[in-house]
Amino acid sequence: MPHPSDLPSSAHDIAELDKPASTWIPPATGACRVEDLRLFLGKPEEPAVVRIAREEDAKRICARCAVLLECRAAALADAGPAPETTGVRGGLTPEERRAIALRLRRRGTRRVSGR
Repeated sequence: MPHPSDLPSSAHDIAELDKPASTWIPPATGACRVEDLRLFLGKPEEPAVVRIAREEDAKRICARCAVLLECRAAALADAGPAPETTGVRGGLTPEERRAIALRLRRRGTRRVSGR
């Protein structure tokens, strides 16, 4: 896990970076809103072992979130032609979002149900 001082701690700090990791804004009532956003966003160049540990920590927070399904639906809706390439959204990694979006497109399904 990266040391907390190595990464930005707020959306404002992320905007100050040369290359922001994401344009994602956490939902107003999401469990992530009170957490360190670095946990969810990461960096494209971070080592795989650091990324996997960070993503697992973020997913644990998502698992207890009251708006998980709504956040996941929004994340999947955004997984179109130019999806986010970093960060956990709706409890899903970018790879998981792309795989689900691909399956939904193959089935011709646009909407994600609450199930």
